[in-house]
Amino acid sequence: MLALAAFHVWSQRQYGPAIGQFRADVTAHVEFFCEQQALVGAEPWFHEPRGSGDAGPLLNEWLRVASGPPGLEESPLRLPAHLLLLQKAESMEDWITSDLDLSSLDFGWMRQMHAFDHWNAIPRASIAPGKPFDLLYASFPEFSLLVLWSKLRLRHAIEQGTPLEAVRDVRQLAWLAYRTDTLVGGMVALSLLTVEHRLHATLENPPPDWRPMSLEQQRRFKAVLWSAAAFSSIASPVEVSEKARACEPAIGRCIGLVEAALRGRYLEPYAKGTHRQAYLELKTASAAGHCPTQLLASIWEQGFTVMDDDAGPGAGDERPLAARLIPTSALRGPFALQILASSLTTPDPLRELKALAPPDKGNAPGADIYDGRR
Repeated sequence: MLALAAFHVWSQRQYGPAIGQFRADVTAHVEFFCEQQALVGAEPWFHEPRGSGDAGPLLNEWLRVASGPPGLEESPLRLPAHLLLLQKAESMEDWITSDLDLSSLDFGWMRQMHAFDHWNAIPRASIAPGKPFDLLYASFPEFSLLVLWSKLRLRHAIEQGTPLEAVRDVRQLAWLAYRTDTLVGGMVALSLLTVEHRLHATLENPPPDWRPMSLEQQRRFKAVLWSAAAFSSIASPVEVSEKARACEPAIGRCIGLVEAALRGRYLEPYAKGTHRQAYLELKTASAAGHCPTQLLASIWEQGFTVMDDDAGPGAGDERPLAARLIPTSALRGPFALQILASSLTTPDPLRELKALAPPDKGNAPGADIYDGRR
């Protein structure tokens, strides 16, 4: 018993400071997080009219077929081999400057995407019943094909003199990627918005109604998405998590909930006793119906935990050795502390964004860097 008590004390001293610092960080940054969500949420992209359906049944199948070997199945997203080579181009600008024949491409499938407002990229029906589900090893659709199609759509539209229609199509694909409620989908959305911004910057006289998301707003959007999980973590003070999730517009809420649920579910067998209120609030927020995809339900019902066998190829058992050899309830608290401390998602992107903001944005040196004019 003395040895066990000593182990508890040692664990608290070893890992407690990191968790304490994390709690202080999220508390110090929650107001700034809400402010940044409000600023990026004013972007017109978040308010464009959209349908109300799930793009998954179409996009998942089309991308599966298009990214596979040629065969009997057809997909409107299948590209000729010479255009697929653009994915391996050394220069990021090759899609703008290369001599490309795009006359055979049919972009009509993009118009169909405007009927939807979210994308179940990993539907529950695709998850093997009775087996632990680990999002880290899930088979995501081939997002890179969407990025390439978007580049070709914009390039073709510039040549045809119809850029605004193409911009609407690409922004809609970006929205659907974002509304997969996954961090990887959010980064794909940012990639598409960056593609639009980059092409716009090459034009001498772009249409006056074409206003891409600025670099400043892209930087802010990225910081919000990367930081959102920290404010829903079971290590965050409950009142801080509640405040962050209540901020409107809730730009990072669903992605933050998914990332936090993924980590929380993994650690639940060890940590639910010591973080009971945090789990209650996280599960309540997950079930509130704010997020239209099925990911949160899949994670909480079937998600991979610290007690499960390895879920994916090459996956290692991340539990401490003693936890695997002596899985007693008395040891779970210290082990939960260790795993939690090593897997914290910090609000560093917000801290970096805050450091860029000058005291007087309009006049301070470097303001042009912050507002995206460089």
